[in-house]
Amino acid sequence: MKVKQQTLQSFEFVLNDGDSEKFISYMKQNSPLLKGNVVILNGEGELRDIEEYLTENNFCFFRKSCELSTRKKSVVSLPNMSIEEALETIKQSEDELSQTEHTNRERTREVIEKPIRSGSYIKTDNDLTILSQINGGSEIDVSGNLEIFGTINGKVECGGAYMLLRDIGDNGVVIFNGVILEREKFKSRRAKLLKLNSEKRLIVEEL
Repeated sequence: MKVKQQTLQSFEFVLNDGDSEKFISYMKQNSPLLKGNVVILNGEGELRDIEEYLTENNFCFFRKSCELSTRKKSVVSLPNMSIEEALETIKQSEDELSQTEHTNRERTREVIEKPIRSGSYIKTDNDLTILSQINGGSEIDVSGNLEIFGTINGKVECGGAYMLLRDIGDNGVVIFNGVILEREKFKSRRAKLLKLNSEKRLIVEEL
């Protein structure tokens, strides 16, 4: 017998009866973010349609039957409400927190010169500048502004007022203030400045 220890990224969904269509719609819209993660189904109702969808699309999943210990942000647990209501609640909370931090908090800047290795997890509330590439299997979570000058092949989340990047590799996933960026639109090596306008729409300026 061989035993392998692995660190898995997972998303937990608390499901009510009638959530199947909302769940499947959410999965389709966020497939780039969720692929490669374990999906945890937490609910007592009939989940056959959901399980069939996950199986057909090669997602690794299981139904929750015990309490799981969490590590950093590896498990995202939705409140005991419909998925649609939970996502709206999360968005409102993030918007309020982001507005408070941008207006009331003076940030410092951190600089990373070396490549980000696979398996690395970096989280900061400050502004961050990364001068080299981000390798696959790594994760960056920044609440402040973010500047990346190398190719992104890991997972990057930024909640700041702006983000500067060059290109997203084939394995890269980038989320700016809740918006999942399309890789094909970020293949040029020219720097791009990302911001949100007053209507929370993504603005991309090529520099």
